[in-house]
Amino acid sequence: MKLPYQNGDVAFEGYQRLEDLATAYWYSEVLFASLELNLFGLLADSPATVELLAEKTGYDGDGLSRLLGALVQLGLVVEHEGEFSNGPLAASRLTPSNSGYLGDFLLYRRYFAPHWQRLAARVREGAGANARPVEESPEGYRERTFAYVKALDLQAGLKAVEALGYVKEFIDSPPGLVLDAGGGAGAWCRALVKQWPTARAVLFELPETLNAAGKLYPGPHSWQRVERVAGSILEPCIAGRPFDLIVLSNVIHAYGCAEAAAILANFSGCLAPGGTLLVHDYLADRHGNDPVKGALYDLHMLMNTYNGRVYKLEEMLDLLHSAGLENVNFFHLETDTSIFLAKAGPAGENREVCSAQMLESQAIRAGFSFARVIDAGSIAVEAWVRLKCRFGCGRYETSLKCPPFSPDEEKMRDLISGYRHALLVQGSPPSELFHDQLLALERSLFLRGYYEALAFGAGPCPVCPSCPQDGRCRFPQRARPSLEACGVDVYETARRAGLSLNPVTHRQGYVKYVGLVLFDRKGRYADSAHPGSLDV
Repeated sequence: MKLPYQNGDVAFEGYQRLEDLATAYWYSEVLFASLELNLFGLLADSPATVELLAEKTGYDGDGLSRLLGALVQLGLVVEHEGEFSNGPLAASRLTPSNSGYLGDFLLYRRYFAPHWQRLAARVREGAGANARPVEESPEGYRERTFAYVKALDLQAGLKAVEALGYVKEFIDSPPGLVLDAGGGAGAWCRALVKQWPTARAVLFELPETLNAAGKLYPGPHSWQRVERVAGSILEPCIAGRPFDLIVLSNVIHAYGCAEAAAILANFSGCLAPGGTLLVHDYLADRHGNDPVKGALYDLHMLMNTYNGRVYKLEEMLDLLHSAGLENVNFFHLETDTSIFLAKAGPAGENREVCSAQMLESQAIRAGFSFARVIDAGSIAVEAWVRLKCRFGCGRYETSLKCPPFSPDEEKMRDLISGYRHALLVQGSPPSELFHDQLLALERSLFLRGYYEALAFGAGPCPVCPSCPQDGRCRFPQRARPSLEACGVDVYETARRAGLSLNPVTHRQGYVKYVGLVLFDRKGRYADSAHPGSLDV
């Protein structure tokens, strides 16, 4: 499903796009109403008809039927023979019984909807238009703080897991002491200590936020290796405790330039020698996936903070440099935010970590000793390779994934010509482990949106000791042909990728397995869900 702004085409735009933009809030109101009515929870256990749901809840049958119809069109609910059930996304994220439930977070977004109706007044009149009478009891404030902390905690956890999967590759050594400043209920802290089992974390937050966090996570197991310290990020803090890693997640956008600069300067001074400051935030000029989100979030800050703003890329880099953090790596998450990893020291070139490097680091984390995204055109295919199989391998004509059953060199060339890139990897024995790692990498690329991802292994297929006599593979979902079986000159392909590969000359020699996964086929639009550039 595309949101209204994604349907625009400057070559063929007409009034319909304006109508779609004007009614964009309809989408969110359908979602909010369905959550408020607990429709996804009602459908969690089994499919149900409109009549059954109306009888169980007392809701108006006509209105319920029409709302469910809209949910079907949005892809959140599925209808089959008059019965409705949750779609995959609703089942995993919108049912209260699921640990990944996002309903509280999404409904908290509804709280801000009336504020947006003052946008024109805010632009016309300035900051005074944001002023709202404050008539809130202390208990009401505590309840609202708890709702806020609870709402943002799950999203923070999801972001932390996504980000830290890549961050580990760009941290020189495991941090001993980490600081999560303004970290809400501590989702990043928990992800950090899980990522680095020897690390200790400090959650630095306002007292009322820490109280809410304690109610949300009352058990001591939730705070293992996590210390809670009360304070304000606008004031000097945590003196005398040098940190190896400091996290500022979704903090900077809440403040104006002067305050943001002071915050960064304050926490850069808390870094241990060689330490890293991690800034996770939206960007107002982000390209690729969801480029509009940062600009809209900037307006959200305009309406709901004193002087917060979402910064552009160069503005964020300038803020980091002004804090003495000259060496900056940055990359964009697959969702809608970005990561900056900043260090002190002599000025270096700000470097965007492209998508290819992120894929390579993912492969290294999966257990491969070498990984390189290569141009598919650099894969060498030669006729002599399959002849070597025929006149040098005892598995010839016995394995269904080897010659003559595997694709020949002409078919392989034709297949490769339809792809832009491949991920070449190197591993080590045992062959079963290498094969399983390769299949996991293929699946990971598939789940990232490269549904055409196709793996090729090393040597004879290790899934079974032998193939059945009837010529039908028992495990086609796991079996893959090797590169050699399809005519790929592995030595030349590896050399072009920068991998040193030589024949083993003695029994104690180190055997290297080489495989690859073709992905990113030609003829498809660039998938904006992938961060950075895939240039290699």
